Amino acid sequence: MTVSPMLRRPAPQPLTTVPESSIHGAPVARHGELAAATRDASYLRSPNVHADTHLHVAVFTRHYAVGSGMAGIGAACDPRHILLDEGMFFGAHELPKSHCRRAGCRVLFAEADRQRRDFAHMRSYYLLDERPGAALGLAARVRHHGRPGTVIDTEDRYLIVRLDDEQHPRRCHVTNGMEYELDPGQWVKARPVSRPSSAPAAVG
Repeated sequence: MTVSPMLRRPAPQPLTTVPESSIHGAPVARHGELAAATRDASYLRSPNVHADTHLHVAVFTRHYAVGSGMAGIGAACDPRHILLDEGMFFGAHELPKSHCRRAGCRVLFAEADRQRRDFAHMRSYYLLDERPGAALGLAARVRHHGRPGTVIDTEDRYLIVRLDDEQHPRRCHVTNGMEYELDPGQWVKARPVSRPSSAPAAVG
């Protein structure tokens, strides 16, 4: 069975995560989607005006080859040797002509496009704009029937969630038995919404 690129990595972590407390190889999530950035070329003697302006999918790295125990945000294609410019991040769907084409980045850029389509479909299908607190996105903290976990991927109209007390992720319905974390320790259920009735009004 083929394992998706997202499931082969640690759970995505928010951009606000301190790199020193991150898990090596975990994708960086910005506004609920994979993040991308250009290489930090400030320390290079002669930056390449083409290659060094490519966008790379961002991952947390704790194995950077320069410096002892240095942690930061690196490129998915080579987190040991390419640190990213943390001064400016983009969504992984932006500026497609500038995307890095190396394998590690290429597959995650493709995943980001798929996830973006899936999230848009979920928001429309389940009327999530009318459900206060049901904010979808990668790295979102959720509770599934009371058990906390993290959204790590999508599958059509379902969320792929890694529960804190389970090794293997599970597919979860967006609203059934789901709660979303607004602030640390503050949870809100995906409140039901009433669809307008299409039945004709009774006469008489």
